[in-house]
Amino acid sequence: MAISPMKKLSLVIEQSQVDTLLVSLQEFGKVEISDLKQGQDWKDAFKNKEVVQVAREVQDLVQEKEDLTELIYQLETFMPSKSFFKKLKEKPLEISFSQLEEIGHLRDEEALKESIKGQLQVLADAEKKIVSLKKEIAALSPWQKLDITPKELEDFCHLQGVIGTLPNHATDALLNLLYTHPDVELEEVFTNETEQGLILFYRSTASQKVEEWLARNGFKAFEYEKKELPKDYLCHLNGQLKKATAQKEACLAILKASKVALDNLKMQVDYLLNRSSRQSSKGSLLSTTHLVALEGWIEEDQFEPLKVALTEQFNGQILLQVTDISKNEWEKVPTKLSNAPLMEPFELVTEMYALPKYGEIDPTPFVSFFYFLFFGMMVADIGYGLVLFLGTSFALRQFHVKPSMAKSLRFFRLLGVSVILWGAIYGSFFGFELPFSVLSTRRDIMSILVLSVLFGFITILTGLWFSGQKHWRLKDYGQAYHSGFAWILILLGLAFLVLGKTVSNLSFLIEAGKWLTLLNAIGILIVSLFSNKKLTGLISGLFNLYNISSYVGDLVSFTRLMALGLAGASMGSAFNLIVSLFPPLVRFSIGLVIFLILHAVNMSLSFLSGYVHSARLIFVEFFGKFYEGGGFSFRPLKPVERYVKHKK
Repeated sequence: MAISPMKKLSLVIEQSQVDTLLVSLQEFGKVEISDLKQGQDWKDAFKNKEVVQVAREVQDLVQEKEDLTELIYQLETFMPSKSFFKKLKEKPLEISFSQLEEIGHLRDEEALKESIKGQLQVLADAEKKIVSLKKEIAALSPWQKLDITPKELEDFCHLQGVIGTLPNHATDALLNLLYTHPDVELEEVFTNETEQGLILFYRSTASQKVEEWLARNGFKAFEYEKKELPKDYLCHLNGQLKKATAQKEACLAILKASKVALDNLKMQVDYLLNRSSRQSSKGSLLSTTHLVALEGWIEEDQFEPLKVALTEQFNGQILLQVTDISKNEWEKVPTKLSNAPLMEPFELVTEMYALPKYGEIDPTPFVSFFYFLFFGMMVADIGYGLVLFLGTSFALRQFHVKPSMAKSLRFFRLLGVSVILWGAIYGSFFGFELPFSVLSTRRDIMSILVLSVLFGFITILTGLWFSGQKHWRLKDYGQAYHSGFAWILILLGLAFLVLGKTVSNLSFLIEAGKWLTLLNAIGILIVSLFSNKKLTGLISGLFNLYNISSYVGDLVSFTRLMALGLAGASMGSAFNLIVSLFPPLVRFSIGLVIFLILHAVNMSLSFLSGYVHSARLIFVEFFGKFYEGGGFSFRPLKPVERYVKHKK
């Protein structure tokens, strides 16, 4: 229910054992390595310092990883296709960190790459050859009936001949002329949609005139250099095509069956990513000729297990020290949120705004309460809540998702519980009004409005309380009073006035509210005057009092809790009315489909509105009173899990 307390960790070890140490720290996964080059103390201690040069090694590892990743993408295209849900249900590769390191170290990465690249190249060559052969066969197929070749025509002495095509738009007059010309013999080989293939024999005396006629009408000579007839060469080409196709199919069969090779590639990528992380961390170390120094952050409760493990592994040949963190160092310390299981998913909301700085209050427990309350009140339907709860529960149980996605699913599952509870309060089930309800969205609108404003009032007071506490810890007592505690008392005084005037039995609260408001308003002016020690402090105090209008606006903002809840309920009820107007037969056939579609739309809009507006109320009306954030996440050196899940 707070920020996890940290300790500063310092390590000194022999130069030859630094790689082994980094492997151990990565497997432990609880130490964030900080940059020693930023610390003057270590620079002074390591007079003969040598910064570990790692840029080239990291670059090489990244390039190797990218090459293997590209191979994975190529190889995955040959795997049997799977549906989206089947992929989610498929168990990921699972192996221990030590096994992955051992396998990655022993595996011949180049041999693995060359083997797969070789198969891919064979496939590419076969596909290229198939395309070329099909193109050649397509061009030659119309000439199958040809019983003479262009080469044979070249051997004629007294008679000339030519083989080629004329476009279909060639005039009939030309063809008739060629057919009837005494010095020309014309034979048609084929005709298709665009052209016709011809053989022309003509006397040498008519060659010039015939060639001019043909050129004018788009004649294109048949380019064929082979000695065998086209039909014989086509048999050869079809044989080559059959062989290339068989080679392609065999290669595809090998690639489709290469699941083991694909898994090996994935493990190798994770191994390279782990090595790259370790090499990158070396850039934050300092060294002498024989020693290497490392400094970082570790959670307080993780130091003893680390100390035991490293002392046992290195037989005491390591200097290990942990120190408390002073307030002057809080700006440098990373933040690790640590909350109870029911509150932990709501860290997503806090992180979406900003992580708290180390030493600040973690607002997540209060965020979890308010967000849970707001979201449920804005959606408020038992049916919608059941869909959200059961859907996320099914996904968590049946699908293998990454930790970040699992956290989001748990977040929405809890929100589903809130929607169910508020649906029971409003007595709503898929827009139908149940016979029981605490508050009715039709009859108790004013009560729901008052409840919304009351929740807003509590939220604002909580934010002001934290504002006062924050400044009090910083010993800025004046700011703690006039920016926090005074406004709590003023708002309570105003609440007493409203209650005293509206509820006859509470009229005694009027005087208490009047004096509580007046005295604290004067107190703000006095404290502002003394804090600034100038007359401008009075102006500052008056401007502070003017902020009462902003608090009124904040309270009005919380009326959206009522408005969105009523809007969703009204839409659901309207959809039910539309379907109920259908005749019985239509109502339970097409009407059922329409019912599901309309409620799916309303449910989606309700969830989206609840998510966005709940966050807005938290960020503006709650965080806006006290929370700044600005912390940075705790990022320990730990195993990368891109493709492989590590067994503990």
